[in-house]
Amino acid sequence: MRTLIRGKRFSKAPDEYSLARFEDLHGCTVALGFTAVFLLWGLWAWAWSIAPARAPNTLGWHLVMGGLMTVYPVALLAGLSQRALPWLLYALLMATQGIYLYILTQLAGSAAQGTAGFLFWFLAPPLMAFIFGWGINLAGNLLLLLFPNLLVAVFGTFAGFDLLQFNLLALPSMTITLFVSHLANQWLRQTHELRKQNAWQNRAIASSGEALLVTDRDGRIEYINPSFSQITGYAPEEVIGNKPSLLKSGFHDSAFYETMWNTLLKGETWSGEIINRHKDDTSINLWMNIHPVPGRDGHPERFIAISNDLTARKRLEEEVALGNAELEAIFHNAGGGIALLDLWGRFTKFNDFWLSMLEYSGEQMSSLNYNDISHDDDITENRQLFVALASGEIPHYESDRRFVRNGGRVFWGHLSMTPVKDEAGYIRAIIAIMHDINERKLLEEKLESMAHYDALTALPNRALFFDRLTQAITQSKRSEGLFALMFVDLDGFKAVNDTFGHDTGDALLKAVSEHLLECVRESDTVARMGGDEFTIILRAIRGPEDAAHVAEKILATLAAPYHLLGHECRIGASLGIVLYPEHGKTAEELLSQADNAMYAVKKAGKNAYRFAGQH
Repeated sequence: MRTLIRGKRFSKAPDEYSLARFEDLHGCTVALGFTAVFLLWGLWAWAWSIAPARAPNTLGWHLVMGGLMTVYPVALLAGLSQRALPWLLYALLMATQGIYLYILTQLAGSAAQGTAGFLFWFLAPPLMAFIFGWGINLAGNLLLLLFPNLLVAVFGTFAGFDLLQFNLLALPSMTITLFVSHLANQWLRQTHELRKQNAWQNRAIASSGEALLVTDRDGRIEYINPSFSQITGYAPEEVIGNKPSLLKSGFHDSAFYETMWNTLLKGETWSGEIINRHKDDTSINLWMNIHPVPGRDGHPERFIAISNDLTARKRLEEEVALGNAELEAIFHNAGGGIALLDLWGRFTKFNDFWLSMLEYSGEQMSSLNYNDISHDDDITENRQLFVALASGEIPHYESDRRFVRNGGRVFWGHLSMTPVKDEAGYIRAIIAIMHDINERKLLEEKLESMAHYDALTALPNRALFFDRLTQAITQSKRSEGLFALMFVDLDGFKAVNDTFGHDTGDALLKAVSEHLLECVRESDTVARMGGDEFTIILRAIRGPEDAAHVAEKILATLAAPYHLLGHECRIGASLGIVLYPEHGKTAEELLSQADNAMYAVKKAGKNAYRFAGQH
């Protein structure tokens, strides 16, 4: 794949070392180029005697100053690379010092020569500190800029030279452009970190042994990883844009797929075994987990399917049952780790995948038993399950478990264990098949968070709120206690969003979320329902006075001004409050009553709270 970097094309994707060398070369080239431009500029100014100290208002003077104000930003912005910036600052320092020398040369013939020389040597160190120390605090920069300007202004007043005009143009222009370069440098650093993170995640997905498929909300395939192509035989260009029905094998009826889609459209994960069709028309046995990814409206926006190839395991189980001689070939060529254990849990046989997964040699594995690779928290349960398998109490066992590699590192594996019987029906061994699902577990945890928490504020979303509300109702029924539900709608948020933009609006919602959490206890729940609407569940209160106290605290907290992204924002809130079971006994009734009370507050003038039924 050809990669475009800063306007240059390379035949292959460059590594970090190549990128660093390219940025060094780019920075040096830009610095040398602008140094040459400034030298030519100085020679031209010298030849034509532009900007004499005694005639600061001439056309030439304004041309030079206007040119500087144009060239300085262009020079800095042309070298936005973090590596190019020191070269450019060095070139700009040399050019600026040259301009000072030129002006002081014009002053050399005057009676003020000594004073001018003194000011030059006084100005040079602060100027250098200003340029190379631009990362220090803002107050220090302003003092370095302001004090030399005042000295030059005083000197110009007594000597009759308008040197203040130069400082008011040149140094402020440097301040602005250096500030712009600082922001650009920060942006580049963040972009670089984001690119590194995305590259790492993409490599992890691409190298995963599990098949990954992503579709849009209409079911059209948007992405597959290399493992998907390896398992199904289809190249990306053959499936992207099509629907997964391309892989239908005909083994499942319409009711199977209807159940699957009903589960997904409810926002729940579907898991199960499915038989799909390979490109060569053979069947593939897969264990599939399909995760819906909710959009802003709460409905699934995409679907992510993660599949493990069970074909080898299924064939192996058939071969074990039939006692076929092909068992040995499948054992050593299956796409997962396979091991045989005796009835005491000792490993008697294993393939290379098993050894690679657990990072043991064959000799080391032969000296271990099942408990040695189990996680400490799972040893007791694993021992009980193994005994149940070995005794014939259960015919099969399959689960996601934690295991320990050689060296103590923990990973997640999908384990399937089946007893092996002889011709007389007696159990002689246990066969174990395991797949490394560590990457899948990490992705599932991320998807779980996305399904139940608001992406912007990290508060529980609507789905998790209703779950918490149902729990509160159940608990209150059992304990015959009280709890309150608040519906909070922000007043003035739309004006902030429209006036200062969505970035400021998002920052305001984050700040409001933090303030709401500060006003309640850890046992309470604050959720974002969408937009600028929030709900709060106050558990185990003594009476309405507790809810009123929290409401007053919220109103006072939200009324304080917010300083966000350089803007001052002021908002209020309208709160509707209901008590369980006084105002309703179901989640829907309570939320509806709280919503009605909130709208009554808005009609009455906003920025207040009201209990349901209050007039």
